[in-house]
Amino acid sequence: MRRRTTYDEIWCADFETTVYEGQTRTDVWASACVQLYDKEVSIFNDIKKQLAFFMTRNCNLIAYFHNLRFDGSFWLSFLLSEMHYTQAFKLNEETNLPIGFLDNNEMPENSFKYLISDKNLWYTFTIKTPTGFILELRDSLKLMPFSLKELGKAFKTEHRKTDMEYAGKRSRNGIIKDEEKGYISNDVLVLKEALEYMYNAGHDRLTIGSCCMAEFRRLSLVNNDTLSFYMETVKLHPDYFMGFNDLREYKQFYPNIYEYTISDKYGCNNAGEYILKAYAGGWCYVVPQKTNKIFTEGVTADVNSLYPSMMHSMSGNRYPIGLPTFWTGDIPKEAKGDNKFYYVRIKTRFYLRKGKLPFIRIRGNSLYNSRESLESSDIVIKKDMKDKDGRIRHKKGEHISEWVDDNGELHDTRITMTLTWNEYELVKEHYRLVDCEILDGCYFNAVVGLFDAYINKYAEIKQNSTGAMRTLAKLFLNNLYGRLAATTNSSFNVAELAPDGVVDFHTIEEHDKTPGYLPCGAAITSYARCFTIRAAQMNFYGSDKRGFIYADTDSIHCDLKPEEMKGIPVHDTKFCHWKLESYWDKAVFVRQKTYIEHVTHEDGKPVDHPYYNIKCAGMGKTPKLLVNLALEKALPKENERGLNWKESYTEFVEKGMTLNDFKIGLKVPGNLKQKRIPGGVLLVEQTYEMR
Repeated sequence: MRRRTTYDEIWCADFETTVYEGQTRTDVWASACVQLYDKEVSIFNDIKKQLAFFMTRNCNLIAYFHNLRFDGSFWLSFLLSEMHYTQAFKLNEETNLPIGFLDNNEMPENSFKYLISDKNLWYTFTIKTPTGFILELRDSLKLMPFSLKELGKAFKTEHRKTDMEYAGKRSRNGIIKDEEKGYISNDVLVLKEALEYMYNAGHDRLTIGSCCMAEFRRLSLVNNDTLSFYMETVKLHPDYFMGFNDLREYKQFYPNIYEYTISDKYGCNNAGEYILKAYAGGWCYVVPQKTNKIFTEGVTADVNSLYPSMMHSMSGNRYPIGLPTFWTGDIPKEAKGDNKFYYVRIKTRFYLRKGKLPFIRIRGNSLYNSRESLESSDIVIKKDMKDKDGRIRHKKGEHISEWVDDNGELHDTRITMTLTWNEYELVKEHYRLVDCEILDGCYFNAVVGLFDAYINKYAEIKQNSTGAMRTLAKLFLNNLYGRLAATTNSSFNVAELAPDGVVDFHTIEEHDKTPGYLPCGAAITSYARCFTIRAAQMNFYGSDKRGFIYADTDSIHCDLKPEEMKGIPVHDTKFCHWKLESYWDKAVFVRQKTYIEHVTHEDGKPVDHPYYNIKCAGMGKTPKLLVNLALEKALPKENERGLNWKESYTEFVEKGMTLNDFKIGLKVPGNLKQKRIPGGVLLVEQTYEMR
């Protein structure tokens, strides 16, 4: 049985690393740490000294780094290349290859392990010291998803992040100046204060999602009133859930549906994989005919807490519980009841109805762009297709609904999709379905108000609090749904030291993580997509007319006056209502997540200084600042340019730009990208280019 490690001390820590012209390796030149509920900051000029300090504590301890992906890279390189610690793998007896990592109590001394996902998300880094104590490094960014500057503002900490000149010839074991000590001390004190708020509230888990899930479990089944509510609403027999008799057991309401096996005639072998095919994120769409045009006089509307809105009983949305009942063929009558929720799998061709907005996306099919909202299931030929005799079978640009492959076999473009019941209804409203066949599906018992106890608690805190408590409430309102949708994927990265001294990774595939309750997770995002799409549709009058332009998950952007917006109930805080976040007098939309709006009003009130709201996927903070300055044609005074200002920035700003220049091909200096080199990682400045 796995033995849980108990920790005696909690610390916050931070590294400063070398950045200078022409460097071929990088090192930690300053490290600071401070214990929770203390104010004495310890500073070292070498990572080895930081490790030695932690070892002198002679206890198991946790040290939080804010962005472990960066700081952990230096620990990884240091332990592999200098300390020669071993990695605490579990090995396959036959192949001797890693299949996981040892539990803390099984780790040998002078060893380490880490939890880095296949998507390069860093969670923990655990070191077993020569004296047998555990040093666990954690990523506080996973618990509090803000930058340090945002963290200080959100939690209203006494200390706030300051700026320092990062570049310059510094070295490991060098002299740290007093002002540099002040800067790095300030950083760990900001983190310490924010983390104390989290710990004081009892939220000490690895991620904000796991904190939310623990709180939801606690609030879901705490008394007989809750139990009676489920029994009365769903009319459940006590033996319904997996043969258990005690309905107070959380897992009876939210079982692991990946363990519920089904026939392979449903396209997979368990209920979790079946429902996973219906799970998707938010709807992000820009009307193609409205890209790269200058719009005037518009409004951006945001849903108040979109996902909590869709989860609350105020929405009227019902949510599945327990285990599903599967069917084949047409949707049975019993699946359509008011206390039921169903998923359905169909095979069809589809064609967008006139005047309707598209939203179907096809994943895992090389014939379609998975990021594109499709108007048709027809395939667009990307280049001329020829038969064996060299004759053109299909021309480039041609739309086809069936084709013959090189072996002479006929294929059609019917697509198999798994949908929630509500998204299936929306598909039928927006698309004409041709040769549609209902293959199968599954239905659940369903409840309205499943999340009310949890959401009501944090909605009240948010409305009646300021500072740290309000920030905590927002975190808990917005992060539960994602944890519910967590899958069994536990694939992880394994590090290895290359001959050139650079740490590299390879991925080990694994699927043994305890999942969330996906039927609810997929239902939440489906309700949210439908809510946003319906609002956008009510304000869409055609691709050549004023109205809806762009949507991204919980917002719609229209070149309409506020009073012209339809189907958008406005309120500052109410669930299922919208806030008119901003009015703008000019804007340009290039593509998804890439646009600029010149904001004149916020929440209906004029701003003192109108500004450009710049969104551009892949563009960092510095390039966005430079674009803003170039649009304003306002080069900051020399004493206002910041510590890391470069001549190339001055040249870009002085050149100036207009909204018409915000398009494919735009180049902006100052974009930072991580590059692995001996010692750790280096933030390398590159030119951002819109492609």
